[in-house]
Amino acid sequence: MKYNYNLKDPSKQYIDVVEQAISLSGLFSRKKKLRAIEFIKSKLNGEDFEVEELASGFIFIGYLYQEIKDYESAAIYFNKGYSLGKDVLFPYNSRLKKVLETLLKASREDLYDYWRSDFITRSHYDEKFKKLMNL
Repeated sequence: MKYNYNLKDPSKQYIDVVEQAISLSGLFSRKKKLRAIEFIKSKLNGEDFEVEELASGFIFIGYLYQEIKDYESAAIYFNKGYSLGKDVLFPYNSRLKKVLETLLKASREDLYDYWRSDFITRSHYDEKFKKLMNL
């Protein structure tokens, strides 16, 4: 799994934690992905990170849960991450479509409606967010 930090200047500490989690997650093993999730959760709780790094870390956990098809947990972590980064002008990412689909798979229409609206509103600084209008 390749991870795009989407952070202006991530700390070395944050990059090290994410890279260790990626190496733990492996390519296909659910067990390894769960180990990576637990690892990164423990690091995010026990270290000092900037708000943007915490938000990105929670979103990363959401992606790991999404990969093992635990959509409810993925929805929780996507919401947690995007809520922390609500005031950050992050760039459009094509994976946002998958995030919204995951919220629907988790039967979280409330979060889907909220974040879809938020993402579309962000088109005032990045036109690419308009790609989410037809979801």
